[in-house]
Amino acid sequence: MKSSNHTLLDWILSSSPDSKNACLLYSNSFSDHCLVYCVHKIKALKSPPKVITTRSFKKFILESFLSDLKQLPWYRLNLIPDLDCAVEYFQSELLQVWNSHAPLRKVRVKGTHLPWVTADLTLMYQLSDSLWSNFKSTGSMNDNYEYQKCRNECTKQTKMAKAHYFNENLNNNISNPRNFWRTISNIQAPPVHSQPAAVKVNNQTLQHPLDVANAFNDYFVGCATTLTAKLGNDMQSERPHAGQAPPTVQSPCIRQEFSFRPVPVSVVTKLLRKQKMKYQSGPDQIPAMLLKISAPAIANPVATLINESLATGYIPKLWKTARVVPIHKSGDSTLVSNYRPISLLPVMSKVLEKCVYTQLRDYYQYWNYLTPDQSGFRPNHSTTTALLKVYNDIQAGMQQGNLTGAIFLDFAKAFDTVDHGILLEKLKNSGIGDRTLTWFQSYVSDRSQYVSISGSSSLPLPVTCGVPQGSILGPLLFTIFINDLPNVCKASTVHMYADNTVIYTSKPNLPQLEAVLQEQFTEVEKWIKHNKLFLNTDKTVTMLFGTAPKLHKLQNPHLSVFETKSNGTLTTVTSLKYLGMWLDPNLSFGPHIGKLASKLYPKLGALYRNKSCGKKADCTTNAYAGY
Repeated sequence: MKSSNHTLLDWILSSSPDSKNACLLYSNSFSDHCLVYCVHKIKALKSPPKVITTRSFKKFILESFLSDLKQLPWYRLNLIPDLDCAVEYFQSELLQVWNSHAPLRKVRVKGTHLPWVTADLTLMYQLSDSLWSNFKSTGSMNDNYEYQKCRNECTKQTKMAKAHYFNENLNNNISNPRNFWRTISNIQAPPVHSQPAAVKVNNQTLQHPLDVANAFNDYFVGCATTLTAKLGNDMQSERPHAGQAPPTVQSPCIRQEFSFRPVPVSVVTKLLRKQKMKYQSGPDQIPAMLLKISAPAIANPVATLINESLATGYIPKLWKTARVVPIHKSGDSTLVSNYRPISLLPVMSKVLEKCVYTQLRDYYQYWNYLTPDQSGFRPNHSTTTALLKVYNDIQAGMQQGNLTGAIFLDFAKAFDTVDHGILLEKLKNSGIGDRTLTWFQSYVSDRSQYVSISGSSSLPLPVTCGVPQGSILGPLLFTIFINDLPNVCKASTVHMYADNTVIYTSKPNLPQLEAVLQEQFTEVEKWIKHNKLFLNTDKTVTMLFGTAPKLHKLQNPHLSVFETKSNGTLTTVTSLKYLGMWLDPNLSFGPHIGKLASKLYPKLGALYRNKSCGKKADCTTNAYAGY
């Protein structure tokens, strides 16, 4: 402190003084301000070791495992009157044999294994560490030279090994697009698999895994219920009576009632053997790998359970429970709204659903029930076919000198807000018999889900609406639910890819076009209200298409289409991304090319920086064409 004032410039404060701390005052000759510093000895923090539970296959013999499974008294399944108890018995017996042949064990994970790090590279790393330790102890320049020489060689060999690894992967997967692009993605940015450690809810930060899991589950389940609540109670009074379909439901010319056929053991065996090894286990802890390798021994009891479910119209509760894993999309990782749920259903339930899906799909295909205006979840259909249909129709209008107006509908959480009562009504009106309808009622009712975070599971919550996410039947049921939407648009064309829906028509002048679109959109709004879906009017937009001279003659090239919710006008846009393609009023694809080029340059830079990982010409050509 200087004698001329009473100020202190430098402070060192500690709330927990330690005898090992040293606070020193260093005076110097070139300034009247002394250096104050503190020496605090602390220990480096070490993160706790990561321990995972895995199975040991050291003593696993497939023939012995299958023999033990075949000797189990599976005939008892026919003696158990309750299907839930029968499923629990099957699961218990199967897992007991599984645990005896491939027991669980806890393993400490030291770190992420890099597949290109060979045994020779590991020895070089160890030699480099040894030379570094030797230099630190001696301080000799010769030792430092030896260390730097070894370190540089390690870096060189690592780059070569990594390039060789990815080059081999790319060459081996040229004919497999999925694996090829997965390798490209790993080269550019290795995937990060991490679960959220903390989330913010109501201005509070939750860190305990159980609290985090409950917060995610509340949000995921609450999204759909919040939307359905916004529709209001007045819709219930306008809904048709039970047993009656909404007035817009298609009246199919189906003369034969649909009912389930018994599933033969051979079909079940084929389905079990088709299970993909990568599928994770659901709440029942039965992985797909177990069902795949056990197919010869368990196909008969599995067929017994499936046929009992179809005959009684009941699905076991265990098969209607989903384990949900939150996956980060983008943005702040502490906000639950920036995550999407990935539902993991029991693999056994997927085998049952596949049997039902095949019979139901064949039935609808035979009677040609599904509308041709749907390109989603159908064989020989894709986003490409949907884009070609819409593009060709708009081009045809341009060639005739007409204007084409389009309304792009945006449904909020369409799959998650499907009303079960209306869905069952539509299934009945499509020819599903009463006994079979009981099975579908059991399928959509009494479902629940829980979220799993870092080994902690939230409380299960009921799922009261929507088609099951991650299921096989879900997409087909949604297609049936929305199948009659095109029927309300008599004077326009409707095309759908799942819930991505566009309504469009062509007219010679703007007033006629607006009048038709307004009439059609009003009918669509009625359909949406009757079917208890939620239209996001902020994202539902209109677009006007035509040749450049035709649009240039218009004083105001915008569409005026009113929506009844806010009594406002839908937004008209001049560019829109539809099924991955940017559309513009002239269909010149200028915006699409511009946005694609802006994304292409960084990708090409990444491809150039990693050119050593794909030396073969076909690899580079495929990557360039894909970008």
